[in-house]
Formats: sequence, C-alpha cells, structure tokens
Amino acid sequence: MTASLNPYISQFGEEFDAEKSSQYRMAIQFALGGLSYALLDTQSQTLIALECYQSDLLADSDDLFRTLERALEAKGLNNKPLHFVNCLIDNRFCTFVPEALFDEAEKATYLDFGFQRPEGYSIATKPLAKASCVNVFAWPNALQAKVSSKWKNARVTHSSSVFVDGVMDSPTSTGVFVQVRNRDFDMAMKRDGKLLFFNNFKFVTKEDFAYFLLFAMEQNGLSGQDTTVSFSGLIRPASDIIDLCGRYVKDIRFVDGPRKIKVSKALEEVPFQYYFTLYQILGHETRDQ
Repeated sequence: MTASLNPYISQFGEEFDAEKSSQYRMAIQFALGGLSYALLDTQSQTLIALECYQSDLLADSDDLFRTLERALEAKGLNNKPLHFVNCLIDNRFCTFVPEALFDEAEKATYLDFGFQRPEGYSIATKPLAKASCVNVFAWPNALQAKVSSKWKNARVTHSSSVFVDGVMDSPTSTGVFVQVRNRDFDMAMKRDGKLLFFNNFKFVTKEDFAYFLLFAMEQNGLSGQDTTVSFSGLIRPASDIIDLCGRYVKDIRFVDGPRKIKVSKALEEVPFQYYFTLYQILGHETRDQ
C-alpha cells in the first residue's frame, strides 16, 4: 500500500462546492509516477480546481487509483456524481499510423513494432481527423477495470492525442511543439498545416534534451533560426533547459493564446503550461457538447 502522499500543486477556487459535483466535469491524467486532475464547472465554464501528485511510490495502477480516491475523498468528491469524466493515459506506448494505411486488425502489429508492450496492457485506438492519422496506444487492464467500475461512461484517450489535436488547432502553420514531463518529452512538428512528425524522447540532462530537439528538427529540415518552438508541460521560462535551447532556437514560446474556458483566480499562480493538457481536453469536450 502506498504511503499517504501530498500534492505538489493543490489549488481550489472559492467557487468549489462538493455539493455541486453533478455540474463538474473532471479530467484525470494517469502516468506511472504521477497523476493530475482538474475540475470544470459546466455552468460557469470555469476551471475551478487542479491537483497534482508526483512520486516514485506511484508505481502501478493500484497505487495511482488509490491515491486519486484519497485525494477525491479529502475534497468530498470520491463517491459523488459527476457531470462527466475524461481519463488521459500518459505513457510512452503509443504510435501514430497514417489514416490511409491503418487497419484495425493490425493495431497490435503497429504498436509492437516500436515497443515491447508490458504484460496486462490492452490496445486502444483514437482517430485524429485533423492530423489524418490514428493513434494506437496501450494502457493497463488493471487501470481500465478500475476506471470503468467507478465511472461507467468515462471517456478514455491517450495524452498524446490531446497534444497532437492541440498542435493541429494551433494557428502556427509550420512549427515545433514540445510537451515536457520530469523525465521525457513529446515532440510534434507541423509543416504547412500538416502533421510532419511525432515522437517521445527520454532525457536525463539538459544536454540530452537539446540534442534530441535539435537533431529531430534538423532531420526534418527545420532550423532553429526560422522555426518557432512552443513549450508546454512541466517547464518554466527560467530553466536550464530553456537557457540551453535558446542558444540554438531564436523563437521560443510558451503555450497561451485564446482561452476556450475561464480559469478560477485560484489557478492564476500556477503556470498555465503546467496544466495545459487537462485544460485542453476540458475545453475540447465542452466545445463538442
């Protein structure tokens, strides 16, 4: 059993009221080693809460789900009805297949070509119309059972699908987009409005990070002198990684832009890029209602 963990981010607006749970949409991001969740008040279209956990103790599906339930229990939400639940699977087991080449019967082949899929993982697919491809990903059966048992109609997708959807929605026609975690990052490229490249890179040092970023750009014919690189995720402008990348990339930006939904005053002190993926899925689902 995991030890009791404290969140490294816990911001709840004064608007939050557990008794209004039925009007709250929740987005949860599950990753081995961490989880985050956010709440959107569907009546006011306002993001009213964000809580994030990170620990090596969160080593399997049981640990993750137990920590989530404890967090929800502390806020009086654990067994309350919710308007809707979105679950994001955040792992490296995903691959993008061009729409024209995709065959549902071959989904395991696509994924197993690039990864040694862990035992006890199921394969799912998500078409991404704007990128003209299908995301094939794997996630733990144990987590799947827990999610479906607790929230019968929860919608599950991979975090990379949300990331790429955001890339395609960006007004930047040609550019590089990077989503940073503690030990790895997703990288996507667009050229003339079309998805050119997606990959995930593990890194240890800032030099690792800069090497993978610049090498992938060079291999795809993009230069740091005339290509915008937009960052999201767990990174700040004042960081060693940004300082180093800034020597080679002329135009570095952090996600911002037009807001689809409002954000509670309580979240204003949290860098927007930290929770951009959760914000994005909640905004996207609201728009599709």
